[in-house]
Amino acid sequence: MRKETKPMREIHEIQEKIYEEQRQMSDKEKIEAIHREDEEARKRYSLKIKKRVKEVSDITSAVC
Repeated sequence: MRKETKPMREIHEIQEKIYEEQRQMSDKEKIEAIHREDEEARKRYSLKIKKRVKEVSDITSAVC
């Protein structure tokens, strides 16, 4: 078996952290968190990207 590389180990640690943060969230809460983080990144990096979905209810109704 191969030894896990440092970059791969970091990716796995990040994935585990995200999983732990979102483990108790509903689908709607996860989507809202993603939208919040998206908006923060847009502001921080002055991104001009069009949003495709405007309402969380549109997504959750399609998922559920």
